[in-house]
Amino acid sequence: MLPSCKQVAEQLSENMEQPITGLSWFKLKLHLIMCQVCRLYGKQIELSAKTVNLLDSKETPSQALKQEILQHYRDCHGKKQDRL
Repeated sequence: MLPSCKQVAEQLSENMEQPITGLSWFKLKLHLIMCQVCRLYGKQIELSAKTVNLLDSKETPSQALKQEILQHYRDCHGKKQDRL
C-alpha cells in the first residue's frame, strides 16, 4: 500500500536529515508520480533548504536558483488562482 499524503510529507521532511532507502523510497516515488500536491511540497522543502543554507553563508544566490524559486512561486501561485 502506498503512503498517504501526510506520511509522504513526514518522509520528505525526514529525508532532509537521513535518506530514504529500499521499499520506502520506492513507495514514496510512486506516490510522488501520482500526486502533484506532494511533488510541489517536496519542491518547496528543497527550495526552502537551499534558501536557508544561503542565509547561513555569505554567498549570493545564483541566477539559476533565483529563477528556480521564482518559477516555483509562479507555478504555485498560478494554481491557487485557478482554484479561486
